[in-house]
Amino acid sequence: MVRIDLSPRLLWVGAALAGLVHLLVPGILLRSAEYAYRWVLRVEFDPKPGAKRRVRLVGFVFLAAAAVIRRLLDR
Repeated sequence: MVRIDLSPRLLWVGAALAGLVHLLVPGILLRSAEYAYRWVLRVEFDPKPGAKRRVRLVGFVFLAAAAVIRRLLDR
């Protein structure tokens, strides 16, 4: 089993930052995915309609997870 030691603060701050990025710049994330798929996997990446909305939803999930992690670690 691999163990990765992270400070508790880094864990929830990282989740919160990931959430903010997903909320604020979903288009850049989708373009980055398109580039990575083309360059690394050599396949076409074609985001469907509503992809930005779904990326933002993932951002809300990240923010909720960050809040839960912070609350659990502050006990």
